[in-house]
Amino acid sequence: MSDVRERILKLLEEKKITAEEAARLLDAVGKSDATGRQNRFIKVRVFDHDSERAKVNVTLPIALVRWAIRMAPESARAKIEEHEIDMRVVTDALERGVTGKIVDVQDDDKGERVEVWLE
Repeated sequence: MSDVRERILKLLEEKKITAEEAARLLDAVGKSDATGRQNRFIKVRVFDHDSERAKVNVTLPIALVRWAIRMAPESARAKIEEHEIDMRVVTDALERGVTGKIVDVQDDDKGERVEVWLE
């Protein structure tokens, strides 16, 4: 079983998603597999200002990200917007099938840079 499917089933088991949501996610993963194309992914990387090596590097399937955006509580959305990341831009890019870097934020107070890529 693929790692993505296992994560979806684990979310279902933990009651973090409904059976209907799990079915939609599994269907999206299955359709991508059936076409022979690779799943699309979102990559989030966090760097120290003075480093080119990512200290955080996370890759998630697009289907899971779409679900998370819809389910995110308002407090989480507000926290994201504090870092000048407009989730409407991210959602729009997901829907249009955009690839490449969509977010590049520098936090001078923390000495960090955050990049978000769609592949």
